[in-house]
Amino acid sequence: MLSCEALFCCLAIGTLAALPSLFVLLRVRRLEDLSYRDYQTGLRSGRLYEDDAALLCRSLCSVAVLLIDLDHFRRFNERGYRDDGDRALLTAAQVLKEHLQRSADRVYRMHTAGDEFIVLFTVESLGEAYQQAERLRLMLERAAVPASVGIAFAEPSSSRSPAQLLRLATTNKDVAKKRGRNSVFPRNDPPPPAAPVAIVPAPAVPVLLPAWTDEAA
Repeated sequence: MLSCEALFCCLAIGTLAALPSLFVLLRVRRLEDLSYRDYQTGLRSGRLYEDDAALLCRSLCSVAVLLIDLDHFRRFNERGYRDDGDRALLTAAQVLKEHLQRSADRVYRMHTAGDEFIVLFTVESLGEAYQQAERLRLMLERAAVPASVGIAFAEPSSSRSPAQLLRLATTNKDVAKKRGRNSVFPRNDPPPPAAPVAIVPAPAVPVLLPAWTDEAA
């Protein structure tokens, strides 16, 4: 039977022998995490968008995709080299994370264009998607990082793929920029209340009393 000292030595040797494998495993997990997260903002990587969107599209729910592009982003970098640009990105990321309504909502940073973000969520209608987009746009404006937002909406029966939804959101974002920036497209404002219907009173019908006669008296 091994003594306590011998048992301790065996355990120590076994632990030391396993350390290289443990370091490799931790390194691999770290690299995987970096590929799933944007290192600068901590948001989900845009590489995860298609898988997440495909899963939502199979859930028999209507899906909305927002493409959010910070307006005049070049001015931040020109004004303060990269520091102001970095602060603008971090501010926008924080606003989006704080004002998403449900834990299942997803926000990603695009890697093809560093000043763009994707928001993915389920909705009941295009009107609800517009309200969410307009709310986020207003919050970004208040944080001094105004943005143009394009909406793509798909009902459960839609055959649009996640890539097609993103292309549609990109096209609509470009329209929002051309229309003056700091706006959402397509707009889906609630319909105005119906105009009051004028009620014309019916003309009064004179009441004819029976003629007065001596017999009635």
